[in-house]
Amino acid sequence: METNRREFALMAGAALAALNAGTALAAPGPGAGAYPPDAWHQRMKRIVHVNFNERDPETFDVEKWADYLASCQAQMTYLSGTNVVAFYPTGLPDLPVSAWLKGRDVFGECVAAAKARGIRVMGRFSIDIAKSQLADKHPDWFCRTQDGALVRRSLVGAPDDPSASSEFAPTCQFSDYYTQFVPALFNEVLSRYSIDGIYSNGWPSPDAVVCYCPICRTIGDPHSRAYEDAFLKRAVELWGRYDALVKKHDARLIFTGNLGGGFRGGTLDLSALAATAPWFMADNQGRGGIGAPAWDASQQTRIGKAIVGNSPGGKGGDRPVTNITAGYEIAGDIRWRNVTGNAVEVRSRIHQTLAAGGVVHYHWLGYQQGFVEDRRWQKVGREVLAWQAANDRHFHNRRSIAGVALVVSQRGNRLYDPPAGTETLDAVQGMYQLLTEARIPFDVVLDRDLNAAALSRYQTLVLPNIALMGDAQAAAVTAFAKAGGSVLATFETGLYDEAGRPRDDFALGALFGMRRAGKRESFGQAATPNQPRFPGSSAIQRIERRHPILAGFEETDWIQGSSCRVPITIDGPPLLTHVAQYPWYPTEGVYSRQPHTDQPTIAVREAGGARLVYLAADVEAGYWRSGAADLGDLVTNALRWLAPAPPVTVQGPGLVEVFGWETEPGYALHLVNHTSPGFRATAARGLNPLGPQLVRMTLPSPKPIRQASLLRAGQPLPLRQEGAVVEFTVPSLDEYEVVALET
Repeated sequence: METNRREFALMAGAALAALNAGTALAAPGPGAGAYPPDAWHQRMKRIVHVNFNERDPETFDVEKWADYLASCQAQMTYLSGTNVVAFYPTGLPDLPVSAWLKGRDVFGECVAAAKARGIRVMGRFSIDIAKSQLADKHPDWFCRTQDGALVRRSLVGAPDDPSASSEFAPTCQFSDYYTQFVPALFNEVLSRYSIDGIYSNGWPSPDAVVCYCPICRTIGDPHSRAYEDAFLKRAVELWGRYDALVKKHDARLIFTGNLGGGFRGGTLDLSALAATAPWFMADNQGRGGIGAPAWDASQQTRIGKAIVGNSPGGKGGDRPVTNITAGYEIAGDIRWRNVTGNAVEVRSRIHQTLAAGGVVHYHWLGYQQGFVEDRRWQKVGREVLAWQAANDRHFHNRRSIAGVALVVSQRGNRLYDPPAGTETLDAVQGMYQLLTEARIPFDVVLDRDLNAAALSRYQTLVLPNIALMGDAQAAAVTAFAKAGGSVLATFETGLYDEAGRPRDDFALGALFGMRRAGKRESFGQAATPNQPRFPGSSAIQRIERRHPILAGFEETDWIQGSSCRVPITIDGPPLLTHVAQYPWYPTEGVYSRQPHTDQPTIAVREAGGARLVYLAADVEAGYWRSGAADLGDLVTNALRWLAPAPPVTVQGPGLVEVFGWETEPGYALHLVNHTSPGFRATAARGLNPLGPQLVRMTLPSPKPIRQASLLRAGQPLPLRQEGAVVEFTVPSLDEYEVVALET
């Protein structure tokens, strides 16, 4: 019989009281993230992972599964335990066992088979969900709707539909499921099996489910900042307990959870957890949503490296970032999780992960589905990962050689209110595309890391509408410029403090020699049921005088503007001025009512060795939304003027993402081909092969290059070297090439 509401509330109150009285779990200790650089989990590059479904034990051939992992040269695998349904004969009374297990110990058989092939094993558990049949006995374990009903994890893909009939339900992080059952489960598995650690999938994840159980009601509105703070505190406490638990069994064992994120980020600041994690686990699997860019995996790897790179108390950016690539089809908003995805898209995601300095995590769901029904996915993993293994030493990077830092603000994404009809990510997505089109190697830096130490390695700093900026961050950017660094900023950068409160003027106004002259202007409309979002009619910018960043505009007196701007005044004569929006139709009315103004749309300065550009309109965001040529050319010209001598230049046809690394043997240049009609669609079915790519690299040292080779082509590469400058030609570029330079 289900516990009644009053009993449930009493149990919840007691649990919360105990938590507040001091039974909260200890947070990780200082230096918990300082892992030895030669530890196995810091050197891995290849993970192959097959999730089990409940019916898999019926036909599971352990040797065939393990042989495939070995053919991919897998260094590690995640192995389903799990807490939802056990794949081993458990002694825990509240852990359901697969009905198809029939006395087998599939988990144990797989551990033995993997270990026999030299493959590490991490036990995988999805502690965010459990069988809903347990709710009668443990009502306090599960998330609740506002009316007290059990939140259901639908079998058909609607995660929070209370009317769906489902055998799964999300668990509440504040319940004793996490403090009693989960530790008991981990202890049972660790005491029985020789595994290398524990991984918790789907946790921590406050964005996945909104919970109104009695404990959560006591904490507060699940959408409030107070609840988010409590959730993070609890997650840190639990993470610390689980980490201590596995290390009590063996100090060499590790614990990690699902960190995920992307450029947008979530409601949690992941830095506290990332500081202790042995690696950053990025779980985006494939590009989703119509119009998503081809470089989704590159972005995910870059942001993961930025998060672990400067996490408080963490070891630093050399910790691995593992990025999942699904072998199944993800296209737009649809998933075929038991059918192989198109090989071009899957390979591209693996290539991007490697190029961005990440660890490949190749993923499939179901033994029967992947080893009996559809075996096509296996070829990609076997071929690409075996190739990577043969060239593994060239993928151990010491540091990036990029000279440009692109700033991303996950906090700003949560707190900033963008103009109607626009999206928060438009600016950073547009700048990312323009940097990629210009073939400018760059690193991602989080706005929280705008400090002298993080910025000292770069020559140029790019701030795409970094609206929220604290005084210390502004001071760091100013000091960077005074030391000779160049800066590009756009739109509302620095018009709000770190909490999102409006400032009277720009935090970087003195740096750029400009001031705000009015509130932001925008003409967009939010989406309605009958109309898609509309970013607004665009302005024009009149050319008042010539400058290198206006190269290519010699035959015109005005160029395209964007939909949103901040009115400004500047020191000195204007370069571009604002011509306001005017009608599109009728044709008789298509002319400006005020074709000349004194309202500048750009501030350009040279101060000492620094070059400084501020764009008052959301130009790069407008380019992302429209692809308008003038907007793209203006930003690209600005980027090239700010960084006239980049460490790497690559000239040739096509849309190519460029990465440069100093590696253990020397250097590596990664070229990822994105040239495809589907580069901003749902998935790429084919990539256009490209002709010769002419490369010039200025290396950190003039030490002679003793050997150069093309790793994908598998052939030597002739080059010319003069001091620290090397020049060579990559004869052709199909999907991906790695130039390895050995010193």
